[in-house]
Amino acid sequence: MDKKQQNAPKTGLIIGVCGFIAGIFLIFSNQIIIGIAGSFASAGIAIKGYMDLKKLK
Repeated sequence: MDKKQQNAPKTGLIIGVCGFIAGIFLIFSNQIIIGIAGSFASAGIAIKGYMDLKKLK
């Protein structure tokens, strides 16, 4: 497996966690619908990255 395929799950996990935190920030800044939708989408990306990372090990 090349280096790009090994780094892809890590990148997805990092982007997912950052997006989840940003979604929570939006919820607290009265952008409730966008914050909830962003949090759910980012949590899905984070879970996918975690599962892919777990599968590689």
